[in-house]
Amino acid sequence: MSSDTLAGLARHFLELEPSHKVFSIISALCCIPAVVTAIIYFSWVSKQENDPKGCTKLGLRTLSNLADEHAECYSEGSRQNHGTNRWRVKSLWIYPVKSCRGVELSQGTVISTGMQYDRQFSFARLQGGFPASSNVTDPAAGDEWKWKFITQRERPQLAQLRTEVWVPDPSVSTYSPDQANVQSSGVVVIKFPIEDGLWGWMSDVSVRLGGRAFERSLQVPFNPTEKQIKEQGYPKEKMTIWKDSPPSLMIASTTPSRSSPVMKELSRFLNISGSLGLFRVSDEREVYRCAPRKEELGYQSLVGFQDAYPLHILNLASVRDVGKRLIKGSPRLSALRFRCNILITGPEAYDEDNWKRIKIGESEYYVCCRTARCGLPNVDQITGVRDKTEPFQTLRSYRAIDPGAGKNACLGMQMVPALEESTIKVGDLIEVLETGEHYYLKQ
Repeated sequence: MSSDTLAGLARHFLELEPSHKVFSIISALCCIPAVVTAIIYFSWVSKQENDPKGCTKLGLRTLSNLADEHAECYSEGSRQNHGTNRWRVKSLWIYPVKSCRGVELSQGTVISTGMQYDRQFSFARLQGGFPASSNVTDPAAGDEWKWKFITQRERPQLAQLRTEVWVPDPSVSTYSPDQANVQSSGVVVIKFPIEDGLWGWMSDVSVRLGGRAFERSLQVPFNPTEKQIKEQGYPKEKMTIWKDSPPSLMIASTTPSRSSPVMKELSRFLNISGSLGLFRVSDEREVYRCAPRKEELGYQSLVGFQDAYPLHILNLASVRDVGKRLIKGSPRLSALRFRCNILITGPEAYDEDNWKRIKIGESEYYVCCRTARCGLPNVDQITGVRDKTEPFQTLRSYRAIDPGAGKNACLGMQMVPALEESTIKVGDLIEVLETGEHYYLKQ
């Protein structure tokens, strides 16, 4: 409700007769319990609908490990000396849906494609007028359309999409080996704010009263079986991500054959014209460029819908140094804006620039190259609001340090795990095993 509308109502109220004013006040007070009851009921219903059967939600149950990221103790690091224990993993993150909000973990499993559950889904929009799922087989029309991934670079509203990963759990009462959610290795839930209509107004009231915004939710199987793919009719389409177009499963869309009310509402929320699709990794992409080769690793490094490499590591002291240099009046810079998997504390700012091989906990990792930065970190990862200049402007002023990246600023490092499967947890010690020069190779 706009300020002009409220002002108009206030003027109208003052013009009422005293008896009418009393009646209006009593009527308004009588409505409050109904509004509060509706808010509580809707919140409860939403919670029940978003609890996939047979599963437990993955993620922290406590305060975020980033709650104190702006504490002064993280502004300066220290040199690594023998016996030191200050270099540690501070926070761990997965991003089940590319460019949507992440899930913080206390520990996780690292596989050949990076953190388990990380970037296994991506939204894409259909470019061109030819509907990909219309089953038209005219080869002459094949190049007139394509699905292309979308990110916060062009749709900053994606930052407001909360994601949840629900994994099979035999200890819950609804668990059964034959349960659909168990068969698909879990469920991904995508939630987005309701903005329109009565529930949009009620959501606004809830927020003003100190509650949470109302949300719509979309549930999709994490890894559907061949039987589920056939039963649900999930088509496999080429989905373009940078220069690759891997065949990917279309799990949901707004195309005529697969449209749903939730996807249509989500499309409006993201301000998408044309068709919107949600894709799941089907064929992983092989990693080359600066990564160690199969002969050295013992396996072929792969990615799902990551931009280029399986893992992204970031030093909090480096983020804090960038934050100190932002133009006056800029909000405090959160490490969340850089969407890393592994956030560490202890090293001095930018010490990581020349790491080549490190050990985290009991496992080794190859540090392949620096992370070349685009304008995505300008997006606030909670509100979805994009800053016009920062931190992109400040980063480019002094962090264009890699000849291979040209004028692109660099912050953070890209990694490949030395093992096909290992475990990583918050508090793990960091040890640098090898340093050297880096040269960024573009796609």
